[in-house]
Amino acid sequence: MIHILSLLLSFISGSALAATTHDVGIFKFKFLPAEITIEAGDTIRWTNKEKRQYHSVWFEQLGEKEPDYLFPGDFYERTFDEAGDLPYRCGPHPKMTGIVHITGAGENKTSPGNAQETAPPNEITESRRTEILYILKHDCGSCHGMTLQGGLGPSLKPDALEKLTQEQVAVTINHGRPGTPMPPWKPFFSEQEANWLAQQLKQGTVEQKK
Repeated sequence: MIHILSLLLSFISGSALAATTHDVGIFKFKFLPAEITIEAGDTIRWTNKEKRQYHSVWFEQLGEKEPDYLFPGDFYERTFDEAGDLPYRCGPHPKMTGIVHITGAGENKTSPGNAQETAPPNEITESRRTEILYILKHDCGSCHGMTLQGGLGPSLKPDALEKLTQEQVAVTINHGRPGTPMPPWKPFFSEQEANWLAQQLKQGTVEQKK
């Protein structure tokens, strides 16, 4: 009985230790590092290392309200349970941006079992690319305009997306913009497909592929 209990405690302890806390510093109006990759279940701790300036860590595209400010020495922790790419910014200083890449817990990106999620964009079949572009033109185009110049929704031309990273565009595609008519397209696109579409929009190659 004692032996079984010891094994159980070891298993629980091992599971708890599997999750990691990652540190991101905030210094000289930058998140350091600004881009970080973690596993689902991990935690990030942001610490304000400025001498006087306050900041915030705001996942605005998730529809959340801006959190409390972090004054020098303060820290903010957040645990990420689902895989995906989540951009964030500082509320008072919008040019301060960062992104969190969350992979599946224990995920081996080179294993065959994960090939669908981690395969490079050129492994999206030609027929599937055609389907994605059809959705873009006939569904997204109803709001963003048939030529993507803008309508009810904003323009999706490269110059209009210039200030957004490819990851931020992909997150908007899959998660939408809460509080606006922009819906989440995650039921229709995998993360890989959303990233491919974001890349085409950023590069302005969409029209050439239709």
